Amino acid sequence: MSDERTRELAVATVRERVADEDAEEHVLAAIEDRADDGLLSADAMAEWHRTCREHRRSTADDIEAAADRLDEIRASLDPIDRDSNLVRARVDEIERELDAMRSELSAAADRPSSTTERPDSALAVYEAAQRLRQCEGTTHEVAHALHHLDEEIDMFETWLDDPDARIDDLGEEIEGFERYLDNTEGLLGRLETGATGATDPFDAWLAAYHLQRMMTLVFEELRSDIAELDAWLERREESYEAELTELREQLAALEERHEECSKRLDAATIEVEGFERKRAEVAESLDAFEAALDDHEPPVDWAAVERRLQAQFDDLGIELS
Repeated sequence: MSDERTRELAVATVRERVADEDAEEHVLAAIEDRADDGLLSADAMAEWHRTCREHRRSTADDIEAAADRLDEIRASLDPIDRDSNLVRARVDEIERELDAMRSELSAAADRPSSTTERPDSALAVYEAAQRLRQCEGTTHEVAHALHHLDEEIDMFETWLDDPDARIDDLGEEIEGFERYLDNTEGLLGRLETGATGATDPFDAWLAAYHLQRMMTLVFEELRSDIAELDAWLERREESYEAELTELREQLAALEERHEECSKRLDAATIEVEGFERKRAEVAESLDAFEAALDDHEPPVDWAAVERRLQAQFDDLGIELS
């Protein structure tokens, strides 16, 4: 048919045209799903565009609804609690997730908008379908992530008024940071026994040094968090001194392990041939890393710190086997 709105294209023709283009089967299957008796109309493609845009807009609206809900929860808090590091850390984390979702949806919107709604050739149909499928996939993933984020906001709202939840959460956070010391102790053990394998001994020492330096930032944050929790619990009717004591002891045990690792780290330098020379070669990089850590203020974005740590390892060529 010659009318642009009703023009039809055989799916078999699309398959034949893209046979040598490393075509994705899920894209071709999606084209077939929208065909009638093996013929895909221009109207069907236009409708696909429309539903894709609508789903993306609906998901974007859901993101803003979640953001509004977070704002309402935050606005309902006592100013002292709202400005505490414990609360700000959770709010910041949720806001970062919301921003990431907005960014992904924005990128998804660019895909269908970069192609015509009514492609007039087999290759153009495939390319349009590919972009629409990418948009649909991203939108679905964001919607799924948003569902979990809504649950996180529910948990956050409960956490705000639940002393036990706050205590348990901080205890789990302290436990979570043990992995840095586990890694440090593992590296030091390999250095002390000469069992670094394919890992250069200086790389092992350097990685342990970075982990140790990072833990100083961890301790600053955890001490601040316990102090804030203590102040918040004092406004409750019940006493939670036993629980606070346990948290302080848990942190003290972690600090003792850190101090022991620092002693072992200093002693392990004799296991590295040419240590002073190698240390001097990376001194500028180490200074920059420490300055970057010092720039982080509570509440610390630990994901960003870990990315900085990995970037430092990459820059220095640290390879751990």
